[in-house]
Amino acid sequence: MKKSITIAKYTLLEVLKSKILYNAIFLGLGLLLITYIAYSFTYGDPSRVALDFGLGTLSLSSVGIAIFIGVGILSREIESRTVYMIVSRPVSRSSFIIGKYLGLGAVLILNVLLLSLITLSLYSFIGGEYNYLIPWAVALTLLESLLVLALVGTFSLLSGKILSVMYTIVLYVLGNSISSAMSTNFVENRPGFKAILEAYHFVLPAFYKLNIKEFVLYENLVESSYLVGSLIYCVIYILALVLLSIFIFNRKNLD
Repeated sequence: MKKSITIAKYTLLEVLKSKILYNAIFLGLGLLLITYIAYSFTYGDPSRVALDFGLGTLSLSSVGIAIFIGVGILSREIESRTVYMIVSRPVSRSSFIIGKYLGLGAVLILNVLLLSLITLSLYSFIGGEYNYLIPWAVALTLLESLLVLALVGTFSLLSGKILSVMYTIVLYVLGNSISSAMSTNFVENRPGFKAILEAYHFVLPAFYKLNIKEFVLYENLVESSYLVGSLIYCVIYILALVLLSIFIFNRKNLD
């Protein structure tokens, strides 16, 4: 574990040198602008508009960064040949993969913390009221980005960068829309097709479980069992993908 933490530290520093977290600053300025517009020109509840924009930006930004940094989880090391030096030393391949995921995950945590701090500060400044679901929304957004990171990282060990990105985006879109699809008349009237969609949950990630923005905005109640269940579901899925990545990397020919 000590070796994994060392690899995680250098991975984090490497990503920070690429100035990717400038994304949070630019998006923060965008949030400031949209909050001003909402406060000055929106009728009704400007704080809700600001929160809607903030949570949406937080999710898209985190997922985008996760795909961007996760797709090259191994290819950059192979191209620069640093992976050969690392695995030739007394560092197991599993320690290397765990360290990479920890370092890249730390980048996502920093991005979520910065943007959520900006979002909630602006929301509070224009009179938004506290909702117990807001911290849950931020936490589930972070888990969503970590799940995307694990997903694209696993794909990148199996195929090229472009295909890895395409597979991840397709599964992300499907995972967010499958719940809506199952409630349509088309699916309800076709039991066989509905069974296929229900089987989706046992194999592929159901991202819609992590999206509670609508509940936050309209102050609807969500059972704590659903929130905890979604959290556990995502953590187990992430761990499973990390273990799969280790399994693949241990059998990968680096020659």
